[in-house]
Order: sequence, then structure tokens, then C-alpha cells
Amino acid sequence: MKKLTASQIWSIFSLLTLSISGILFIKLPFRGDERHIVETIKLFADNFTFNTVKDYPEVTPPFFYMFYALWAKIFSSTTESLRLLTLLISLITWQLIFFLIQLFVKKDSHAFLLSILIVINPYFFGISIFVYTDMFTIMLGLSSLISFIKNKVFLFFILSTLAILSRQYAVIIPAAVIVYSLLTYKNDTITNRNNIIASLISFIPLIILFAIWKNISPASGIEKWIVPNVFFYNLDYINTYITFSVIYIFPLALIFFSKIKLNYKRFFIAFSITILLAVFPVKPSLATLEFTDYKTVGIVHQVFAEFFGYGSLGLKIILWIFLFAGCYINIEIMKKFYLQVKSKSYNKELILPLLWFLFLLIMPLSYQVWEKYLTMILPFYLLSIYLLIYPIENKFTLL
Repeated sequence: MKKLTASQIWSIFSLLTLSISGILFIKLPFRGDERHIVETIKLFADNFTFNTVKDYPEVTPPFFYMFYALWAKIFSSTTESLRLLTLLISLITWQLIFFLIQLFVKKDSHAFLLSILIVINPYFFGISIFVYTDMFTIMLGLSSLISFIKNKVFLFFILSTLAILSRQYAVIIPAAVIVYSLLTYKNDTITNRNNIIASLISFIPLIILFAIWKNISPASGIEKWIVPNVFFYNLDYINTYITFSVIYIFPLALIFFSKIKLNYKRFFIAFSITILLAVFPVKPSLATLEFTDYKTVGIVHQVFAEFFGYGSLGLKIILWIFLFAGCYINIEIMKKFYLQVKSKSYNKELILPLLWFLFLLIMPLSYQVWEKYLTMILPFYLLSIYLLIYPIENKFTLL
């Protein structure tokens, strides 16, 4: 009997896990924001006109709603039907995660464990079943990144554009490609020029929507959901995402600190950044406080707050420890990135930390901070850390 490949084993695992999850959860009541998302899908399915695109009660772009509305028109707009579509999208996305990891990880057992670490995230598991915009965007984002890695410029352009038209924060993908292409421009002028052009063009449909909306989101969505924060740029978001990213990849973080020799200079730099970011502590956005009963930024924060006590010294200390760990990891990633650029040792691995750093730079512009938003970036961040521990040999370029 022919031995199953690692990809086949992962596919069987994914299919069984998502099938069982579907059987158990597909008929559950609405979860969180799922109700208003389903209502908007039905709005697009029942009344798809230019006016619908011009103004609908959401703050995210329309492609997700249009795609799900098409499914609803062909099959059914029931919640169970829409969740079935989510499960199908999740099955594809889980395969893309494993495929991306295998591009950078030589050992199949490591690739499998890293993939497991991503999908067991409670938020990732939840968006794999219920009707949210996240999994659809992650699927398109992963597809566009893999297309870039494989030098499929036109496919990268199409998928990147659709990802941006599903969630605005997907702009980090073409933005990272632009930075990478500029850094490596002299190595392959034609390819890099094409990548830059494709990336820039992928922004245009969203810019056109901004012109139609006369804002960054439809008027009804802004009125319904956006509660402006005190500051235009929220540094506490950077604190939040660095802190909780460590928690969501905790097993890998433990391996990192057991394998990497601590450097006192980088230790001091990480400590200094931790002190600076601690001035902007983890806290829920005004939108979270306005529209939900939560006083935290997500599941882990909630668990910590209930265990240690809201506003307690114990809570501050545990969050500070994870923030410091995250800062040290990020200093090591930045150091490796700098040395690769300095030595002109360019390979497609460089796109991974670029995505993570751009995520940290762009997300503070959002009106809301939430642990769930890490789901789209964790595969890239996780790989960045893994490649610190187990570097790619022979200047592997993925060309």
C-alpha cells in the first residue's frame, strides 16, 4: 500500500475535523457579530444594486457579502447554508496554511505541528465554522501570498485585490510585496517591477470605493459601528498584538527561548521598548465598550482578568511578561531581517516579517482592537519565529 504524504494526512485531518465540527455546531444560534453579517448577506442577495454597494450597514468592503450572496441565491440564505459555505472555505484555507508552511519548513512533522498550532486557536476555529468575514479574507490573502512566492504575478494581483475588497487590513499583503520588491529590485528588475505595478493596481478598486462612499466605509456602517478612539493612532494596539501573539504561539515561543542564546544588548533594547509600550496598556476600544459587554480585548485577556482580577497588579505583571517576551522575539526578527538586507542575502522568506511589521504599523489606525485580528497574521509571524530557530539552508529562494 502506498504511503500517505504529509499533505494527504493533513487533508484527511482537516476534512474530518471540519466535518465533525459542522455536524456539532452548524445549527447553533448566532455567535457574536454573525447575526448582522448574515442580515447584510441577505440584503445583497435580495437587492443587489449600485445603491446597495454605495451604502450598507457594515464597515468592511463588499466582496465578501457579494460572494456569500451569490451562494445564497444559488442554494439557500439560511444560516446553515451559509455556515456550510464557511466550512468549505475553511477546508481550502487549512490546506493553504499547510502548503505555505511546507514551502519554508523541511520536516513534515514540524509543518504538521505548526499548522495545528494555527488552527487550534479558538478564534481561528470559530471563524472556520461561523459566518464571519475573516476566513474568506485569510483564504484570499494566503492565496495571493503563495501566488507571489511562486511568481504568478497576474494571479497575485487578482487575489490580492479580492482580499482587500473583503477586509481593508489585507492591504498589508501588496504593501509588503512592494517593500520586498524595492529591496530586491536590482536582483530581478522585470519581476520586481511587475510585482510593484500589480500591487499598486490592487489598491485601486478600494480607492474607487472610498470615492463612492466619500469615506473609508459606507455611511450607514460608520454611523452604526464606528466609535472614534481618543487618538488617531493607538499605540496600545501594538502592545496588545505583541503581547497576545506570544500567547497564541506559546509552545513555539518556549522552544525559541530554549534554543536562542540571550543577548544582553538585545535584552536591554527589548526591556526599554517594553517600558515604553507599558505606558500604553492593553485596553478595549471604545467600540467594544459601546457595543458589547466585554471589558477586555478577547478570550485570553478575559481569562487573565477573571483569574487575577480586573486592573490588578497580577494582571499587569502577567501581561508585562508576555509583552517583554514578544518584544525580545521581535528584536531578534528585526536583527535577522536587517542582516539579510545588509548582506543582500535576499529570499522570499523576507516577506514574512514584512507582513508582521506592517500589520503592527497599520492596525493601530483601526477603530477596534481584538485578539481575533491576529488570526490573519499568525501564520506569517509563526513562520518568522520558526525560521529564527531553524534557518533555511542554501539561501533557498523559492523561485
